[in-house]
Amino acid sequence: MSNSARNNLTPSFYARLFCSSEQQAALDATTALHREITSIPHAVSEFTVAQAKLAWWRIELGAGNAKTARHPLARAYFDLSKYNPREFELFAAIIEGVEDRIAGVLPDSETTLAMHCHKTMGAYMELLASLTLEPGQVLTPESRDFCSLVGAGIYLSTHAVACAAHEQDCELASALPANPSEPGDTIKPVLAHADGLMHRALTLPSGGQGLIYHHAMLRIHQRLNSKALSRAKLETGKPPQLNGFRMLVCAWQGARAAVARSPQQDS
Repeated sequence: MSNSARNNLTPSFYARLFCSSEQQAALDATTALHREITSIPHAVSEFTVAQAKLAWWRIELGAGNAKTARHPLARAYFDLSKYNPREFELFAAIIEGVEDRIAGVLPDSETTLAMHCHKTMGAYMELLASLTLEPGQVLTPESRDFCSLVGAGIYLSTHAVACAAHEQDCELASALPANPSEPGDTIKPVLAHADGLMHRALTLPSGGQGLIYHHAMLRIHQRLNSKALSRAKLETGKPPQLNGFRMLVCAWQGARAAVARSPQQDS
């Protein structure tokens, strides 16, 4: 698999594997728009400028019309997707999540953590799932809950592993009940919480069609999260090297590549 292909091993990449060419075009436009919005904190150093850009995008997407859209990515998105009010709600949640990031807002309870996860990843997962459905189909409430749980579990697990790999505390641990038996450990509680969310997702009827790639991602991340929990238990408090977590990050990429590999490549 080429380096460019590996760089595209994202949720939208998986979704494209199971879609028609028309759906793939809509997913590409949505992914490009999502990337444009979520990259604002990295592209703009001034807080007020970033705020203004996000406010502009909220108005741009709120119009819901390719004829009135001013940005080429917005026009492409409106042209290719079957835009509906629910999609705007999801993009509004994504924008709000970026606003929280630039403002340094962190969750302080399990309830606010759930909302933080939805805005950071869950809303995007639901948006992708809605674009993979056939005309006339809608996501059931159970499917929407499934997308939210999958997004939250994967986001938390990925974030915790990344923090461990860079030898940083995981700031999201403060939103979870403290674990007095292991003071100072901010990685394992987040991984354990992610594990619980992913198990909950598997108990929900997902609606089937359009969500097969969510199941594939969930299974991979669930297995890797379990390995991460084991390593976290072994390495908690050992200064300062966390080579096991660095190895896990490499394994993560390998697992993604395995899911994305076509049957012809395996033969």
